Amino acid sequence: MVSQLQKLPTDESLGTLEPVAQFDGAMPTGVTVSHQGRIFVNFPKWGDEVEFTVAEIRDGRPVAYPNEVINRTNPDNLAQTLVSVQSVVVDPRDRLWILDTGSPMFQPTQYGGPKL
Repeated sequence: MVSQLQKLPTDESLGTLEPVAQFDGAMPTGVTVSHQGRIFVNFPKWGDEVEFTVAEIRDGRPVAYPNEVINRTNPDNLAQTLVSVQSVVVDPRDRLWILDTGSPMFQPTQYGGPKL
């Protein structure tokens, strides 16, 4: 017997898929949506050419987030720039969290590279 709190899976359609962006090139590994509907994605540097490692989808296209400067890795100041972001998550308070492994191509990290 199934409790009233449990629901069994069904074949019922709940809507249609609506593409909001398509990617050609680097593989995104994370996507998250803010409470206002802003969409963020990330592209780790695992081998594909990566123009920027965090982006916001605007008009169906990824745009460097928060800007192009922070997305350009500065080897002299890794703590102030993004290196290779693996994950993005919007929390219940609508804050965007970015997990930067600091490890492009799975290489050993350097001080300031890994960050949250």
